[in-house]
Amino acid sequence: MIQGLFGREDALAAVGDLMDRGGSVVTVGDPGVGKSRLLQAAAELARGQGRRVLSVAPTEFEKGLPFAGLAELTRHFPEGADQDLPGPQRRALAVALQRAEPGGGEVDPLAVPLAVRSLFSRLCESEPVALIIDDLQWLDQATVGSLGFALRGLLAEPRRLSVLIATRPDPETGTELLRCLAEPRHEFALRPLTDDAVGRLLRTRLGPEWTPPLSAEVARASGGNPFLALEIARASGPGRVHVPPSLAELLDERVARLTGDTREVLLLASAAGRLTVTQAQAVVERDRLWPALEAAVDEDMVNVGAGSVITFTHPLLASAVYDAATAAERRRAHRALADTLEDPVERARHRAKSTSIPDETVAADLERAAELSTGRGARQVAGELLEGAALATVSDPVAGLARWLRAVDTYSNAGDATAARAALCKGKSLAVSPEQQAQVKVRWARLAEDVATARSRVEQVLDLAPAGSAAHADALGTLAAFCRMLGDGPRALEAAREAVTEATALGRADLRLKALTELMVAERHWGVGRGTDAGALDEIDRLAEEAGLPPSLPAAVRGFGARWTDPAAETQVRGGIAQAVEAGRYGDLSLLYIALIIVLVRRSKVRDAEAALQDAASSGAWAASGDWSEAFNSQEDMAHALVYSYAGELDEARLWARRGADRPQVQGSTYWRAGFLAQLGFVEASARDWPAALEVLREVAGIFERTGMVDLEGLLWGVDYADAALQLGETKDVEAAVAVLRRQGAAGSQDAEVAARRCQALLTAARGDTDTALKELLAVVGLPDAECPFEAARSRLALGQVYRRAGFKGKANQALDAAAGAFEALGIPRWAQRARDEAGRVGLRPTTSTLTETERRVAELVAAGRSNQETAAELFMSVKTVEANLTRIYRKLSVRSRTELANRLPHTSGS
Repeated sequence: MIQGLFGREDALAAVGDLMDRGGSVVTVGDPGVGKSRLLQAAAELARGQGRRVLSVAPTEFEKGLPFAGLAELTRHFPEGADQDLPGPQRRALAVALQRAEPGGGEVDPLAVPLAVRSLFSRLCESEPVALIIDDLQWLDQATVGSLGFALRGLLAEPRRLSVLIATRPDPETGTELLRCLAEPRHEFALRPLTDDAVGRLLRTRLGPEWTPPLSAEVARASGGNPFLALEIARASGPGRVHVPPSLAELLDERVARLTGDTREVLLLASAAGRLTVTQAQAVVERDRLWPALEAAVDEDMVNVGAGSVITFTHPLLASAVYDAATAAERRRAHRALADTLEDPVERARHRAKSTSIPDETVAADLERAAELSTGRGARQVAGELLEGAALATVSDPVAGLARWLRAVDTYSNAGDATAARAALCKGKSLAVSPEQQAQVKVRWARLAEDVATARSRVEQVLDLAPAGSAAHADALGTLAAFCRMLGDGPRALEAAREAVTEATALGRADLRLKALTELMVAERHWGVGRGTDAGALDEIDRLAEEAGLPPSLPAAVRGFGARWTDPAAETQVRGGIAQAVEAGRYGDLSLLYIALIIVLVRRSKVRDAEAALQDAASSGAWAASGDWSEAFNSQEDMAHALVYSYAGELDEARLWARRGADRPQVQGSTYWRAGFLAQLGFVEASARDWPAALEVLREVAGIFERTGMVDLEGLLWGVDYADAALQLGETKDVEAAVAVLRRQGAAGSQDAEVAARRCQALLTAARGDTDTALKELLAVVGLPDAECPFEAARSRLALGQVYRRAGFKGKANQALDAAAGAFEALGIPRWAQRARDEAGRVGLRPTTSTLTETERRVAELVAAGRSNQETAAELFMSVKTVEANLTRIYRKLSVRSRTELANRLPHTSGS
């Protein structure tokens, strides 16, 4: 039994298992039930087992201080632990923890979470770690977000990290962190103590006079709550049990027994959240402070611990002291702290609590504190401070509205749509002029939960903002984006062109860049205008430089619009990624990585796309940015669906594609829904589930017919549509698919035009004219660099299929073997298997010519007597790869053993 902990054998067993095996434990309980004491015992166990303990016990006031919890946690890291971090991350962490000034520009919000994850990863590599968090409900949001991100992406061996969290029963508390905890994860509630456990607690803490009968009365009166049991016993005295009307009254009685000086010091400590003796001396004279502190320690109200910090023995005591003070006493305490403390954010928050009426000095302090918090990367806290500044503004509607709108924008940038909407509701009544109302409306549009509502709201902005104004030009560009996502191409193109014109007249490079980018995308989707020609891309580069924007946007624009034949696109996007990382602009990585993955998939570089997907995850590209942007930023879903479908992990690909397509926000966006359905159609075609493929691709065809769209980020979904329809004999669908591909080809996509010819040839063959079909397919296959490597392999597959249908078995085998080899070389296994299965239907006896070059070399070495290990070493591949090749070799050559293989390859025997 750990000293001072009674009746918690089951909880201690869970904690002991946690420290042995790693994982996560969350303990939930009401105030006073003993969570903090359990966590102290856990820390003792962890240290006894050689774990480094990282612990934090935040206070209620600290919830509003950016990175207060992280600052406490990092004190437990080894000295110099941050020295090996990348420069932007190291600087961001130093700024967040107030070890360095923000300097020029704010910290990227992702930089600190990335730094925290790196610190945890490296520490867990060097030694086992226990992360212990008490009172999660009071941990500041910046720390919660950073820890959640770090734990979600932590690549540590499970046993190396144990996480123990205590919190009160509240389903909304710390969900961002709790859902990221590692498995195995357990959650349990601390039960009330038994009569026996309460008795042992009272006798240990208060003396032997608390006999079992008396302690049983206390147990019943307290409901088994150990804190309440001790308070009842203290208030009652030995020999009798006084049952108070409520815990609050009991604590009020205890506070009332304190001297005036002691109450003053404790009020300062409770108002501050974390107060040192030195800070208290700046407010209370030494000859009064020390006796007051000694009396509080004697009353078991506080301890003076490491760093001379005055800490309450239980959070409920801090609340009791604060609540017992009058409003005037609380304001005086906050005013004294505001005049004493060094941190400007703390000072501003205390200044705000020191007055109950609007005060421009307080508003200005809060506004400056918000700027500092934004500079540290704590946007959520900055939004709260700006709300306070807006409320403290004195009789100036213009300044008040500006502060409310800044709060809205800050919350939006932090990804907290709920807080942004609430702030906008509070401040919108201050908007009087049409221009002010337009500023409110455009934010309502961006915060809309669906694209249709967003479009309606931004159209209202156009009615309010004067034509030719910056607000009008900005609204036009935003409207173009919403219309494009809704599939309204004509209005998207019109709005984008008007936005370009107005932005040009205003001389606003930033607005022209936004409008021109949107115009290029709309032109590409509807097959009109310049699309992504060199001149337009050069102008994007120039405008970005003129507006002082980073190169990430131009790089992403190039990636999205690049044809597969563009050899420079990959280099440009990778360059944008490198520049973003070097500059610490981690928020740009999501857009850049999806652009890179699209470029790589278009060029059939599947293995490189897999590597890019892993790099994106490790770089933090897929960090959650709040539910408000999901309708427009589903990059993570699409990236995984794309890569997994080509790599042959179809169950995973289907999961990601369906998840994206089924989100309510995405269902309201024609653009995103069409993209996910098209990708899902490719997944089902790869799985050869033809009915499922046809079902979703018919919906995509309906979207294209309804909207007049021509292209969707270069996806050749029409090929999969035709494939599924051919397999099911739905010739009208094949004709519709060919028509889609031809429209796409007419808009400038050469590979779409070639794919249309291939699909038409397959339809021709299905109708019985194999001669014409073969002539056309031979012409397609003979076109140099007309298709990306994957589509070229599909053309060879089609040629083999028609050869087989026409009865040319040898030529069918040759074409299908070539297709299988091409798919395999590209790392697209499901399609390689399809080509091999088609070859198996030809009916010829398998020959060694069926083997790919890799399979031939493996077969020769194995037939010559080499073991799998020797073959792997000689060919510089893994044993698992050798085994996989042998499985295919046996199936292709219809052999069942090494002996049969050697007989099929006699010329290799003994070599």
